[in-house]
Amino acid sequence: MGNLSGKTALVTGSGRGIGKAIAERFGKLGANVIVNYSASKEPALATVEAIQKNGAEAIAIQADLARVDEIYRLFAESMEQFGQLDIVIANAGIELVNQAVVDFTEEDFDRLFNVNTKGTFFTLQAAAKHVADNGRIIYVGSSNTKLPRPGYGLYGGSKLAPQYLVEVLAKEIGARGITVNSILPTATEGAGVSANEVRPQVRDFIKNNNPMQRMATLEDVANAAEYLAGDLSAYVSGQHLLLSGGAPL
Repeated sequence: MGNLSGKTALVTGSGRGIGKAIAERFGKLGANVIVNYSASKEPALATVEAIQKNGAEAIAIQADLARVDEIYRLFAESMEQFGQLDIVIANAGIELVNQAVVDFTEEDFDRLFNVNTKGTFFTLQAAAKHVADNGRIIYVGSSNTKLPRPGYGLYGGSKLAPQYLVEVLAKEIGARGITVNSILPTATEGAGVSANEVRPQVRDFIKNNNPMQRMATLEDVANAAEYLAGDLSAYVSGQHLLLSGGAPL
């Protein structure tokens, strides 16, 4: 297990799901953690409490990442509280799937792209401005960008653009020793549209396409985040770590 003692990590969208798993893992590794949430305060406070029980410092900060001014405030308050940011996980996002291209609306487009694309772009920009030298920036994307499927056009499109920005940003700030990478999870139990119930078509897809015959778990994603946030990945940057269980995406 790695050691993040003395580090401060900001994890967006960390009240539940993947963000929560990563935030709690970083707390177990000794990091101070800023838990960001958009609307639901209670789950975020539960994440903070879980981190604090392991002896690490944690606070919750509300910010709607569809608004650039809120992103700037989130980073300003984080710096005010801890004085330094070493790790930023751009995890916040929303899903809209099983919707054909001919059916999505302008409202659907704006909703997804405002959070998944615009919000992530400006989160990565703010991270580049605030993360300390030799720090880590990690974007949590989606394996859907590697396997275009019917019904995922809008969602996959909104998650694809930030992957390009990851590669550009890795080149722009690499001289500071900062690594910038993506984690691309496949369907993950306890996250997104699979948070409460796994749809039969997802289980069928896993059964027919995944050599491991299972979905990803929250722990699988937290494991990847632990690696990319630690010292062992110091020379890994501009990469997209695909968590697919060997599925041919």
